[in-house]
Amino acid sequence: MSNWKLWKQRMFYGSTDMAGNLIWQIVGLYLLFYYSTVLGLSPAFVGTLFLVVRFIDAFDALFYGYLIDHTHSKYGKSRPYFLWFGIPLGILTMLLFFNPTFGGNKGIQMAWVSVIYTLFSLVYSGANTPITAILPSLTSDPDERTNLASARMVMTNIGTAIIGWISLPMVAKLGNGNARQGWSIWGAIIGILIIVLFIGAFLNLRESAAPEADAAAETEGKQKSEIKEHLSVKESLKGAFKNKPWVLLSISFILLQTFWVMRMGTAVYYLTYVYRRPGLVGAFNGIVIVAVLGNISVPFLSKFMKHKNVLALAMVLFAVGEVLMPLGMRINSVPLLFAGNIIALIAMGAAFSIAFVMIADTIEYARSELHIDEPGFLSSVPMVGAKLGMGIGGALSGWILTFGGFEATAKVQSAKALGAISSNFIWLPIIIAIVIVVILQMYKLDEDELASAKALQDAKEGIVVENHHDDDGHLKHEDA
Repeated sequence: MSNWKLWKQRMFYGSTDMAGNLIWQIVGLYLLFYYSTVLGLSPAFVGTLFLVVRFIDAFDALFYGYLIDHTHSKYGKSRPYFLWFGIPLGILTMLLFFNPTFGGNKGIQMAWVSVIYTLFSLVYSGANTPITAILPSLTSDPDERTNLASARMVMTNIGTAIIGWISLPMVAKLGNGNARQGWSIWGAIIGILIIVLFIGAFLNLRESAAPEADAAAETEGKQKSEIKEHLSVKESLKGAFKNKPWVLLSISFILLQTFWVMRMGTAVYYLTYVYRRPGLVGAFNGIVIVAVLGNISVPFLSKFMKHKNVLALAMVLFAVGEVLMPLGMRINSVPLLFAGNIIALIAMGAAFSIAFVMIADTIEYARSELHIDEPGFLSSVPMVGAKLGMGIGGALSGWILTFGGFEATAKVQSAKALGAISSNFIWLPIIIAIVIVVILQMYKLDEDELASAKALQDAKEGIVVENHHDDDGHLKHEDA
């Protein structure tokens, strides 16, 4: 593949996750704040809504993964889902911030919010599950898969950085002092952009690696290991839970998303009420662009460290960055506040990039060690983790704020409320990050050994391929 085609593929692959994360970033950073301050809904209600919806749709990604594994179309297995779910996701993004007053009837408004948020969450899984599932089909080169995963996170962080930086100023400008109107217009703009990005990915990505490999195997007469495909739901679940590296990675991903959602959702509270510098919110959230440094470091680090060690290092660096921020507050140092945020964001950029690579490792482990081929089902873990993490993290944040006595109408919060905000933003994320490091000590998958075993098996199959009969029917042998 030419360099231009490689970069084109990376760009459009990255655009899929950028599309989803445009709204995911807004939901993570501002939805709790929007519901509680603009719509005037109780933080406890919002937190409970987040949790209930997560239980409703937490495992729908497994269902979508199962559908992907059983999809057969001229466009491939995963690619059609960018069209089938990308357009509805854009429409629901618009509706997420379109909230009529219903004559001041809070009950009807809460019902409307609940229905739209639930539908949004269900469709979001359908649009994002194929992003990870399609990766093994885009290339059979492990190094290029790492490059694609990094490109995905680079574009994601560019998009989320811009969204984090300009959302509040754009809402203020578009609403001209009317926050409800500003959010409605901004939601419509983001929804249209999501649709455009998903359509672009659908038109420009091709699933070719796996079909080409199968065609080559049939043409050359390769003897392939018997791989189980088209499994039932029961068989898929059974196979997944036999995959211990996948189970441990799934738990880690859920925890990763949990503390990240808590941190994102309460950043605006921390800067507004604890640090008392609301004017810094845009710059603080917008600086997420530095996470790109973590993204691009992964291909380099993975050459010298095991993948699990890259993730563990990222968690330790994240904890260091988090600790620096309250120190910056104590001495009233804005540079130290931003330095801590930058370190934490770079660490998270590396963490998410290597996590997606590790998912591909567990898929390859399933094929080579368990003889099971279910990339859609196994790659649904990011979406399951994101949904469960968002539900648990969102619920914890809302409950902790309510327990701390947070009052949306109060300009100055009580000491207990400030402590609740700090727990959400600083201390609980640190504790959960340390728990992930502990879990990773039990993760035994060695990607280098896996790659070596696969290369050895390919070499053996290559010798078999070249064994054939001459014109007289005698077996002759040619080295591959």
